Amino acid sequence: EAEQAQRWAESMALCRQALADERLQPDAFNLFGRLCWAAGDAANAIAAQRYVLRLVPEHAEAVHDLRVAQSAIRSPLDAADAFRNAVAIQPDVTCHHRHPASLLRFVGMDHVEEGLHFALELDPSFAAAHAAIGNIRARQDRGLEALNDYRLAVMLDWEWAEAHLALSAFFDLAGDEQNANVHRREALSRQQVYAETSAAVSRRVLMLLAEGNPTANAPLDFCVNHERTALHRYYLVDGVPAPELPAYDVVFSAIEEAESSAAALARSAEFAAAQPKPVLNDPAHVVNVRRSVLPDTLRHVAGCVVPATQRVSRDALERGAASIAGLGIDFPAVVRPVDTHRGDSQERVADEQELLDYLARAPGAWFNVAPLAEYRSADGFYRKYRVVVVGGEPYPYHLAIGETWKVHYHSSLMEQHAWMRDEEERFLRDPRSVFPGWDTVFAEIARAVRLDYFGVDCAVGADGSVVVFECGPGMLVQCIDSPDLFAYKYEYVPRIFAALDALFERVAAGGVRPIA
Repeated sequence: EAEQAQRWAESMALCRQALADERLQPDAFNLFGRLCWAAGDAANAIAAQRYVLRLVPEHAEAVHDLRVAQSAIRSPLDAADAFRNAVAIQPDVTCHHRHPASLLRFVGMDHVEEGLHFALELDPSFAAAHAAIGNIRARQDRGLEALNDYRLAVMLDWEWAEAHLALSAFFDLAGDEQNANVHRREALSRQQVYAETSAAVSRRVLMLLAEGNPTANAPLDFCVNHERTALHRYYLVDGVPAPELPAYDVVFSAIEEAESSAAALARSAEFAAAQPKPVLNDPAHVVNVRRSVLPDTLRHVAGCVVPATQRVSRDALERGAASIAGLGIDFPAVVRPVDTHRGDSQERVADEQELLDYLARAPGAWFNVAPLAEYRSADGFYRKYRVVVVGGEPYPYHLAIGETWKVHYHSSLMEQHAWMRDEEERFLRDPRSVFPGWDTVFAEIARAVRLDYFGVDCAVGADGSVVVFECGPGMLVQCIDSPDLFAYKYEYVPRIFAALDALFERVAAGGVRPIA
């Protein structure tokens, strides 16, 4: 009624409310498309009607309204020519399976974007052009606009798996887990292999990946020069037979340890054993870094301490203080659901009531429980260090300083205080000044873990020991922080990338791997 009365703003507001109800979505999207057409937005008008017809192929109004909206398509052939000319400047804008935050600016970006917009003037329904513009906007830190570009691409071409995969990544960045999972499933149900297309690379790495959010796999997009190294992705989807694979030189199992990834890890182990190329991060060894296994993995490493983490059921924990005491753990304790990262649902509980209150709001049937490790420095701050081990060699990556026991780099105080950044720079320059046993302890950790590439989150104990909180290949390693505030990182962090590049080169050439 609001539409018919030309109360456009009211009609759009009501339409958006209706879109929240799945029963009303076909009619609501049909109305949304007409409103977009009335506003001169042909791309969204066409996308909405195509989406309606995916939901209800016989939707008569959508059939009619799509025909009307498609009158805006002037010349698909000329649009395709304009698209080819634009992306020839930088073909990477047509690669949509990399992590959006890893995409870098390039010379001529404005010219590419201008050519893509010209293609869309000729054909506003050109899904590939919308996705390529989204790729560029991601490089410009315009994430919300990029998400909308990929949303348009997906609605215009619902069968395009790579666009779904990109859209899931943007929803992950936006914290929208539900929509991220929807589009990840749409992508991986259609396509499990995402190959790099550049022919100029020096080596080709086949990454074995599990389904799941970004913490499920090692984010190598931040670590490699894509002009030298092709990262082919093979998602090991349960129940899907092995697809045809591109040529590759090295296999890299990028799967982070997680109980939810057990099937993918088993398949990756089978795949690795059945093919002739060298394998990095042998999936059979990933279990060594499971939080409840890690204390046993590192028990013989002198100068290393690991809080005694145990895997406990919800039912057992609901028995309260007795369950904690039975584990040999005193309050305060740290509790988190298994398979969680980034501190999600991780809390300190001081007594039985806090434990029960935590369980009432925390998800999951199983939890990792550990004694609270006191690692506060004499000045009252907490310091958590990340070390990256590549081919058995440790490299300092970052230091996060905070005022509370749960320290993460993104929530630390590093941007606010120059003295903290100065201290981080000293750690990157001379890690032995922080960890006196740097050369021996981390070498022993590498031998015990038996992975070629992984991160270690740790602190310094009162006696100078390395207090290890977590190990795993899925830790974020990047060099995209502000060059004004963190200029020193651009000197030291690339050493990790160079070490990984050298490891790929050595293994691809048939060299001996340092981790047996």
